[in-house]
Amino acid sequence: MKFGNLLIAGLITGSIYAAFAVCIAVWYRVSNILNLAVGDFAMIGALGVDNLMRVKHWPLGAAVAATVGTVAATAYVYDRVVLRLAQDGRRRQEGIVITFFFTFALSFFIDGVAKVLFGTDVHAAPPLWSGNSLTFASGLHVARAGILVLAFAAIVGALFTLYIRYTLSGKAIEACGENYLGARIVGIDNRKYRRIIFVVTAILAAVFGILESPITGYTFSSGATISFTGFIAAAYGGFQKPGRAAVAGVAIGVLEALLGGYVSGQHADTLLYAILAALVLIRPSAMGLETAVGG
Repeated sequence: MKFGNLLIAGLITGSIYAAFAVCIAVWYRVSNILNLAVGDFAMIGALGVDNLMRVKHWPLGAAVAATVGTVAATAYVYDRVVLRLAQDGRRRQEGIVITFFFTFALSFFIDGVAKVLFGTDVHAAPPLWSGNSLTFASGLHVARAGILVLAFAAIVGALFTLYIRYTLSGKAIEACGENYLGARIVGIDNRKYRRIIFVVTAILAAVFGILESPITGYTFSSGATISFTGFIAAAYGGFQKPGRAAVAGVAIGVLEALLGGYVSGQHADTLLYAILAALVLIRPSAMGLETAVGG
């Protein structure tokens, strides 16, 4: 049953990567900005809840509400203060500067604050569904936290798909991604949708961090790794195709688990990124980098 357990572990990890890839792709679709801080919002969710409960002795519900509220407020203020000036001012930034720099800087800022507040040790939010792993037929084991992660990822993916395809505001988001200026001309407020999606994806990332951290644990620097893997998965979706990005995220998670189980647990990440790099060299058109960099 080794393969089955590795497959389950890969699906859980892949669903995490897929969720962050979808967050990156959806926000890029409306703003033409790559959110490289999405993993840091997850890290803040996990470490914030842990700190409030372990150090401040807050109850779980209050700790979750306060942490998620702080993440939402941070995303909102950053959009209003930084992104508004960068994209909505008279000298609107274009190309690689706006694509990478502003959320990359936010990621560094969050990491620094987290290091000061939470230290460098590994911590995790307490499990929302406590208990031993569930065992199914033939020795398959699934962590309860993993089930919550899979369920939440499936729900978020389904809701995003339905929202974009079947709602008027979802169509407006698609229009923003296709043509920023054209959407403004026909009366679509790009700024509003950019702000809403940025805040919503930050909240979702924080919740994912809270749900997933009991499995892996987090440090102040964990967010960058999550963002990077989500970035790669989103790239395979051309940065504007959330569905394709989600499939790529799941595939990356399964591949990582199988490499760790059958090849080398110590060097699984190195092998994974080598394979992904080779795929890019073989088929560069699979990546959407030219779209992202062009703004």
